[in-house]
Amino acid sequence: MRKHCSICALLVTLLGLAQVNLSAAMDLRSPGVMSLDWSYAGRAAGSDDYAYIPSKRVDIRDFGARIDGVTDDSRAIQDAIDNCEFSGGGVVELPQGTILLEDQITIRSSNIILLGAGKNETIIKIPHSLKYYDLQAGTDDDTYSRSKGFIQIKGRRIRSGRGSTYATDVVSNAEAGYRALQVRDTSKFYIGQWVRLYMSDPKSGPVKSSLLGNMYYNPNRRHDCGEDCLWRLQGHKDMVRFMSKISEVRYNEIVLERELPVDVRTNWKPRIHIVDKYDVPQNCGVQGFTVDFRWIRSKEHLNEAGHNAIVLEETAFSWVRDVAVVNADLNFVIRYSNFVSVTEVEARVTKDRSNKKSKGKQGHIAIGIHDSCDIYVSEFDVQDTWWHDLSVRASMLSVFRNGKGANINMDLHRSAPYMILYTDIYLGKGTRAFTTGGKSGTGMPSAGYTTFWNIRKEGGEPIELPGCSYGPYLNFVGNFDGKRCQGHTLRKDEETYPKDLFVAQIKKRRKRLALK
Repeated sequence: MRKHCSICALLVTLLGLAQVNLSAAMDLRSPGVMSLDWSYAGRAAGSDDYAYIPSKRVDIRDFGARIDGVTDDSRAIQDAIDNCEFSGGGVVELPQGTILLEDQITIRSSNIILLGAGKNETIIKIPHSLKYYDLQAGTDDDTYSRSKGFIQIKGRRIRSGRGSTYATDVVSNAEAGYRALQVRDTSKFYIGQWVRLYMSDPKSGPVKSSLLGNMYYNPNRRHDCGEDCLWRLQGHKDMVRFMSKISEVRYNEIVLERELPVDVRTNWKPRIHIVDKYDVPQNCGVQGFTVDFRWIRSKEHLNEAGHNAIVLEETAFSWVRDVAVVNADLNFVIRYSNFVSVTEVEARVTKDRSNKKSKGKQGHIAIGIHDSCDIYVSEFDVQDTWWHDLSVRASMLSVFRNGKGANINMDLHRSAPYMILYTDIYLGKGTRAFTTGGKSGTGMPSAGYTTFWNIRKEGGEPIELPGCSYGPYLNFVGNFDGKRCQGHTLRKDEETYPKDLFVAQIKKRRKRLALK
């Protein structure tokens, strides 16, 4: 079982830099040690590789777009995207001006980039909600609050069953921190290949021996997340969707490039799938524009009408960059994806959209990460408050860094957000730092090893710790106030060095790779 290591040991391993001193690992079990390593997060999996930019470029005006802010240009944009898809990829150019959008546009294939002239130059104006357009078409559903967007990168639905991407089962247990997996069949694998490990929580049996019990294990038995804490999540499929390259193929096992972030148990149905560009859209991007919804007051929480801007779903190695969203219910959401970067983004309103019951909230989600792994969010500006500002649910190994906001909440939304990093963030007022959502019975706000590093608030005042029931094995480094809970790490530094943990880990990893 997991044992709480001393603070000294903790401070030596996490960063791996002698002068930094916070551990990258907890002593999860003997004899191995698992690193807390976020250096793979983002579009390039932590490397310095540039995105592949297709040589083909098309202008939406060549497909009938008027860009006059009056004529609906959505069909022209989708036709341009489809034309690039037929050619194996391309850059769809959105020129300077105002584009009227009255339908969803979707990228479904690899190597397609939707490129505006810049967020102050290309304006995408959307006059109504998704619900409005659905009703006009005679349809309606209840998913507007979380899953649909006017601009989407969306692959086909892939789960851990034995579909076209399925390769083999893992046939032996492995411990977090190790890289080798014994599998039933190695014939489909080669060195350098990207694969995805899926694991699901058992539908029955004691919580303490389940995948969720492993992720939520708490040495503080007074604040343990047991049956009552996790009953809604029991049997949750594909709780883990971890991707890695293969570094070695042996007779009956594969060796991953990365350490396993969690234990692997055969009763958690560990399966290996191949990541193929024909099944998962890769190297796709949306960049350089503003999405501007017509102002309308927001609806009640979870009853939003669907003023939803950008959703990436079932994609990998993709990005959103240099995009502003105005007057939205849902600004940016990443779902069922791996290795996505969201950078240089803004969420704001032209005037207060809140209703009588929303307590000043402008909409549902500013930036959300759902059922994903290795997502990277950086240089963000959340200029107002949403119900969930920096929100994570059922995801792992993801990073929020170098951002700011008016009064940000770091919404760990239960359902086992595991090993999430918040670093170098200015919260603004800081009155709702650890305010979270999520249903009872879906776990504590955070599962293990979430780390808060150099988080700041207005006036330089310390940030009040969230309490022992917030999650197990949490790390707080910076200007925090309160009592350390058993299993937590607390280092009260008014000036934290390095100020950005993610950057320090990236530098260390790239230096190590350069020496090979």
